[in-house]
Amino acid sequence: MTMLWAIEYRRQAARYLQRLPATNRNRILGALETLAEDPDNRELDVKKLRNRPGFRLRVGGFRVLYERHQDRLVILVIAVRPRGEAYKE
Repeated sequence: MTMLWAIEYRRQAARYLQRLPATNRNRILGALETLAEDPDNRELDVKKLRNRPGFRLRVGGFRVLYERHQDRLVILVIAVRPRGEAYKE
């Protein structure tokens, strides 16, 4: 039996997702659901970030920056941004 990871959102990530058109929002939420089922799923385009903690999930032209908290089985979504803006923070 696989454990389902919980997904938590930083306020700015949740607000950004709410403002996206429904098609983009649904694609991103679907990818996050797949991630919650198996964070090591090879079908997802995930890479470990360099020069800072966390990972990025590529969903089309968007990047989801997140951290995995293994001890609590939580995926914390830090930011959702278009590709060009994702790493400027």
